[in-house]
Amino acid sequence: MKQLQSWWQSLQKREQQLVLGAGVTLAIAAFYWLLWAPLHLSYQTQQQQLQQVSQQLLQVSSFPVVSTQTKVQGSLTDIISSSARGHKIQVSRMQPQNDQMQVMLNDISFDQLLTWLHELQYQHNVSIVQLDLAVADAPGMVRVRRLLVES
Repeated sequence: MKQLQSWWQSLQKREQQLVLGAGVTLAIAAFYWLLWAPLHLSYQTQQQQLQQVSQQLLQVSSFPVVSTQTKVQGSLTDIISSSARGHKIQVSRMQPQNDQMQVMLNDISFDQLLTWLHELQYQHNVSIVQLDLAVADAPGMVRVRRLLVES
């Protein structure tokens, strides 16, 4: 310690000021690079992750809540009849079987059938158990020999 004091006193006033200024500058630089910069970078990373998670939460919370236990509103016969009427589909026969319904349709456009089945499943929560199709005479047309659905 004595050596440091003797060295300090051997310096001229200007040199002491220069060494003192360099020491302060070095201390500030060390504080910035060793403490402030890593903490600030970590803070920014955490903020970005928070924003991403918040956006994901908003997206997920906007999804409709779908319960697999939801029961069909109304009877299965009414749902199939009204939905088929809405799609201008003629049902040739409906036959209840326990908690299921067997449906037969005359010739129908394949695209129209898919649209109707999609509505039954996703809007009315009617599950398709079995589907038996036959090719009709006209192109793009099918005959539904057996459609077994349940609620």
